[in-house]
Order: sequence, then C-alpha cells, then structure tokens
Amino acid sequence: MVRRRPRYKLSRRQFIENSLLGAFLATSHSHLSLADSYSPYEGKYLVSLQLEGGADVTQFCDPKTNTPGEKKINNWADFGEPRQTGNIVYAPVAHNQWLFDRYGLDTLIVNGVDAQTNSHNTGQLFNATGSNSEGKPSLTALHAAMNAPEEALSYSVFGGVSRTAGLINYSLFDNVNQLRTLADPRKSQRQEFEGKRRKVEFDFVDAIHTTEALDPQGDASMSPRRKASLERFRNARAIRPDLAALTEVFPGAEAIAQQENFTVGDSRIWSTLKNQMQGALLIFKAGLGASADLSLASFDTHDNHDAQHEVLYTHLADALGFFWEYAEELGIADRILLVIGSDFGRTNFYNDGEGKDHWPVGSYIIMERNAPWGNRVVGLTDELHFAKRINPSTLREDRNGILITPAHVHKALQEYLGLDLFAEDMGLALRGVESLPLFDSSLQSVDGLSPYARGIW
Repeated sequence: MVRRRPRYKLSRRQFIENSLLGAFLATSHSHLSLADSYSPYEGKYLVSLQLEGGADVTQFCDPKTNTPGEKKINNWADFGEPRQTGNIVYAPVAHNQWLFDRYGLDTLIVNGVDAQTNSHNTGQLFNATGSNSEGKPSLTALHAAMNAPEEALSYSVFGGVSRTAGLINYSLFDNVNQLRTLADPRKSQRQEFEGKRRKVEFDFVDAIHTTEALDPQGDASMSPRRKASLERFRNARAIRPDLAALTEVFPGAEAIAQQENFTVGDSRIWSTLKNQMQGALLIFKAGLGASADLSLASFDTHDNHDAQHEVLYTHLADALGFFWEYAEELGIADRILLVIGSDFGRTNFYNDGEGKDHWPVGSYIIMERNAPWGNRVVGLTDELHFAKRINPSTLREDRNGILITPAHVHKALQEYLGLDLFAEDMGLALRGVESLPLFDSSLQSVDGLSPYARGIW
C-alpha cells in the first residue's frame, strides 16, 4: 500500500522561512494572519508523561522474581508471584492490580527497551525524542506542529523534557491556575491592584501594544535579537482573544487539583501530577492545543528503593485514574493517546543502601481509550532483566533480531499518528531505524497466560 502525504497546516517552505528568523525565534508558524474568528482544534490529542529518574519496571509492568545463585532482584518476590490480567503481567505491589484491571484493555506495554545509557540527561532526551543526541523534536512537538501550528496553546509543557527543533513554540506552565490568568489577565491584575489602577490605564497599555513603536519592521537600526523578541510578543498579543475560551471550561477553585505530599521514611515527596493533567485536559477541552508534556519525579532511588517506588506507583495509578475519569467528564477521553516512559530502568539487584542504581533497560506504557491494539505486551527481557532480541516483523524472540530502543518506539508512534512523513519532509526523520508493528493487534511477543495469572478477564 502506498501512503499519501497529508496536507500539512505547516509547509516545508513556511518552516524554512520561519527558521531563517534565527535561533532567537524558535518557531515555524506566525499568528500575524490569524482567522478573524476562533477555530478550536478538533483532532487527536497527544500526552507524554515522563517518570523522571529511572523507574523500576520490574516492580511494575515487567515483573521479575529472584533467581537462585544470583543477587536478589526484588524483595516482593520473597512472598509473592507476578500476577496477570488479560495478557498483561505485573508485579503484585502498590496499586498495579487496580490499574491493569481497570485499564489493561486500553494499554500496550513495550518491555525490553534499551536506552543505551545510564545518564539521566541522555535517557530523558532519548525517551522524549527518539534520539540520544540533540536536534530532533519531542513527539509532542512534532504532533502539535503538524496538526495545530496556529492554536494559541498548541504545545503545552507542564514537565518533562521538551524539544522543538525549531518547529513550534511551547507554552510552559507551573500551575493550572496560570491558565486562569491567561484567560483574563485584566481580572487578575484588577484583583492584585484593586484601587491602584483604572480601566483607562489598562486601555492605554493595550493601545501601546498595537502601535508602530512595537513593529519589528519599523526601525532599521533594530537588532535581529530585538526584532525576534518583538515578533514573538506581537504574535502572543494577536492570539490573546482565543484564550478567552479557557474561561468557559475553567472549574471553580474547589475543583482545582492540589499538590500532593507523601512521606517515605525521613524523606518527603511532593507531586503536582494531577494538577498538570488537569491543565493539559482543560487546554484540550478549550480547543486551544494538541499536545502536552507532564512529569512525575523522584524515581532516582539509590537508597530506600522499595518504599519510595511503592509510594510512587500507588500515586501513579491514582493519577492515571484521575486523568482518564476527568477526560471522560470533559468528553474528550476518546481522542487522547497517552505515552508513559522513563530515563531508563534500575539495576537487577539492590545496593548497600537498599537502593537500586541506573540500568539501561526499561519499558513504555501506551494508553488509548478502546484501543484495538490494547491488552498486549511486546518486547522481551530475561529472568535477570536483560533485553532480548526480537524479530522486527513478528515481534517474537529472535537471537538474530534487534534490541528495541526508544528510537523504535518513537518510529512506531510517528507512523501510528501519521507524523513520520511530516518528520521526513521537515528533515527530522529517525533514519536507519527499523519500523516495528507495535500497533498490529495480531502480534505480540508472548502468547498464552502466565502460570501466575490472577484476575483474568
């Protein structure tokens, strides 16, 4: 079958022309010729969730028991066995059973992914972009640039590692309440400066923003850097009316997800993951964006590993339940693809501090409502959590096959989302990477049920 190239909202010519504005203007689209009326984005949403620090998937979706004569991999294996729901095998800790009982049918797990590094920076970059060197965009940036380049908040970043490769700007948020300020900045200012500023003063400031004094073409002596800054500012001003759509979806203060705090021994962990999720979903509901990056930190457990990972995985399951239930409440759950990954994995043994150190092998978890390719596991690891080679066509174990890397996962995701030809046209393709049929519902790496199966559908 011959694949046709889609008609992009962003052409290669536009990309090149905008790139020539220089490194100071990292965007390939302009809002100077926006439509007169607000046009909400109505396509697919993509969310990336980075588990920062290196998540131990042998306590999650690639469980390992202890092997006689080898160092202990998991303390939980002293009293339990892996469990299974459908085709998904998981460790019997935290709220893993609830998570996979609830969402297993909508989940694809890719095990045995070799990040080829023990460096956090390289692992996070590889996880986000599919490349272990700079120059490639994150999957979310690619998706936003192709599908929604002119939306006001096309690519929103609440956490994680974000790269644009000059394709598109991103909007960085620390808290969902910043969306309220964006939607109605005057209201926020009036509350802060009540009794000190009058309407006429705000009107005066708005008038200045539209004068020729801020026209980057109006001063021949203006430096390229200043011109680029003014161009960004004018573009941001031009899209401000679109942001009013947030006021129609923004909940009351009592419904805003708050920071959560957890105590693990003498340490405290805090998380804003639900707040991040809520912000991304509200932007989607308002029709203002197509992609978002989220993160959950504290997986770098060089000591007190078990207790901290159990708290984190319990929280992750709870947050994922919140994410999908809130998306359902907003009526957008069936338009979301969620990709969860980490820097790498953790060692197949404990160190002297009852922690685990860096290990290159990890997993991806990909979720979509009513996914025809769900309830599947591809990729393999052995009993000591070393990645196994698989056949790139059948996904079965093959000693002459390949080791899965984040590049393979990104290549498959690009193809599934229809981004691969766009990336190629932009000169940003993942070259020399085999195409794996990760989303072929008829293929998986292991058939049949685990002898430890529990709670089977």
